[in-house]
Amino acid sequence: MEKLLDVKELACLLGYKQRTIYNMINRGDIPYVKIGKEYRFKETDIESLIESKPAKKSGLEKVKDIEDPLKKRLYFMGLLTKELQKKDVEPVLVGGQAVEFYTAGGYATYDIDIVAPSEPVGEVLNKWGFEKEGRHWVSVDLDISIEAPAFCLEPKQLERLTELSIDNLKVYIIGVEDIVLDRLNAYVHRNSQDDISWAKEIILNNKGTVDWNYLKTEADDKVKKVLIKIQKEIC
Repeated sequence: MEKLLDVKELACLLGYKQRTIYNMINRGDIPYVKIGKEYRFKETDIESLIESKPAKKSGLEKVKDIEDPLKKRLYFMGLLTKELQKKDVEPVLVGGQAVEFYTAGGYATYDIDIVAPSEPVGEVLNKWGFEKEGRHWVSVDLDISIEAPAFCLEPKQLERLTELSIDNLKVYIIGVEDIVLDRLNAYVHRNSQDDISWAKEIILNNKGTVDWNYLKTEADDKVKKVLIKIQKEIC
């Protein structure tokens, strides 16, 4: 007679919690036999289920399957960070992609801008099949375009980074205050009208954590006047 597994044995075999097994039963995801009030599972049924289940994708292959643009690029950044850490480099997400993160996708951008030494970044991206097009590294296959501008963050900026964890991968993002200052500087000094709206949106989305003292300390006089006006509007 074929051996029947109980819930505990099946959970151990599949590496799941027992609660997950019960959820699978309720969804009809797993064949079972009910003996009295107890669930039992045929080994042959479980073997067939395991064999038919597609292998979980990871790495660059997983990037292709992520439909949400922001999630796709953040996951890609996690992979890039993991690879560059082998070279003692930790890239930091800046620019429009950071704005998109802090506005929860409200701002949309195609390019990924990072702060990191260009040589090790280029080595990794070249290995991954990216092609250099002007200032950008582009992968049509992954639908990713990335640039590493030639500038560094200051120590005080590095102390304020946001650390994001995605599937056990780390992503480092320029701090919320520093991206606000970046947008306001663009508005004040380069007459980029849209950027004041995005600065406000970032502040509103992160109202409980924004450090106004830091913003005012780091802003020049013209930007500080705009900040004070925004603070009166929002707070």
